[in-house]
Amino acid sequence: MTTIVPFECPFNLACWNYIGIHWNLDLPPLDMIIEARTAFGSYLFRAIVITACWIIWTSRNGLILDNMPCTLAIWNVLFREVIGLICIKAKPNLAGSLKMWLENLS
Repeated sequence: MTTIVPFECPFNLACWNYIGIHWNLDLPPLDMIIEARTAFGSYLFRAIVITACWIIWTSRNGLILDNMPCTLAIWNVLFREVIGLICIKAKPNLAGSLKMWLENLS
């Protein structure tokens, strides 16, 4: 099997573990996503994964390009802010579910 290197990064793993998404690196990429979505058990999976990927990407760019700190605490603040912004534009049922999910996030 091909290992997806970004998923081995300790920072990335910490981010995914924080939001409760676990990737099976023994599977091909599509199967890995399907398994993670099934295990996550919510239709919010897509919005959460896209947001998490974007915040991981921007956090790592900040570290590489601007020498900004890249920590789980900073990532968490940015993740919560972006989810909050998504809730402003989302349909009411999605916004309500995202807000509830975010409140229950430890």
